Amino acid sequence: MTGPRLLPLGPDDPRQFGAYRIERRIASGGMGRIYLGRSGRPGEDGHLVAIKTPIAEGTVSPGDRRRFAREVELARRVDSVYTARVRDAGLADPRPWMAVDYIPAPPLSELVDTEGPLSAAAVRWVAAGTVRALIALHDEGVIHRDVKPQNVLLPAAGPRLIDFGISHAHDLTRTSLTLGTLAFSSPEQARGQESTAASDVYSLGATLFYLAVGRPPYRDTEHVLQLRALVDNNDLALKGLPRELSPLIRPCLAAEPAERPRLRDLLAELDRTATPGSGERWLPPHWMALIDAYEAEGRRLRHTAPSSETPTQRLLTQVLPAIPT
Repeated sequence: MTGPRLLPLGPDDPRQFGAYRIERRIASGGMGRIYLGRSGRPGEDGHLVAIKTPIAEGTVSPGDRRRFAREVELARRVDSVYTARVRDAGLADPRPWMAVDYIPAPPLSELVDTEGPLSAAAVRWVAAGTVRALIALHDEGVIHRDVKPQNVLLPAAGPRLIDFGISHAHDLTRTSLTLGTLAFSSPEQARGQESTAASDVYSLGATLFYLAVGRPPYRDTEHVLQLRALVDNNDLALKGLPRELSPLIRPCLAAEPAERPRLRDLLAELDRTATPGSGERWLPPHWMALIDAYEAEGRRLRHTAPSSETPTQRLLTQVLPAIPT
């Protein structure tokens, strides 16, 4: 079993954000880069964080800076054990950044892709934790808008919902852009309409279907426009869905938002069928092996200081601010 795929830093990667020394690159995508950082603050004992910063060629544009500031504000609203806690942010820095607790756990997407789908009982256990995370967001007026397997990490203690990059709050300006990952988006998102709490419920249903079956709830296609039409028309392909999970998942995938269940009703039903507890009770051994590998690497990282940089490089990272690219 492998653990997290941490990449070495490149010549264009910063070495420091605020009090955090950058050690590795975790991921890079269209919305930003994520780094592994270590706190240099006294008393924090080298606490590990995931640092997100927008990708920009040269100076970060005012629009990108505003969007990133909105993301930070929303993430700070939600202080829950089911999400990654915001530790610090540097919104006025040449390259703005946000530091959240580093969670050494695989995403659901990796677990399904490498280890296969879950049993009905295990799906219910994951569903209960994910529903609790969404309730924490919605109670703060935040709609996630990008619930998908890649954005749900799974440590042994239970699911953690991450990446508020395209979240929005009810009291912020709406956007008509379809920003969610299409295969897990609601029909109204595919049409560019307003997203609501019910949109997250739909994406939850699509994610749970993926956990149970190993694919999104639509016919396979490599064409974005065809997939968008399938989502827009709620043209579902639910073959393979276990009968015992149909009462949980099918209502979440209702075409009309008003027909989807409320999260608290879902949680009440899940609490009757999925007793809380560690993943070791519910997850198959091959899933737990990958989760354990991530957690073991997290422990190693917490207790191992990097030694790949020269003394001169270490001195520079101590005295220079973040380096914009």
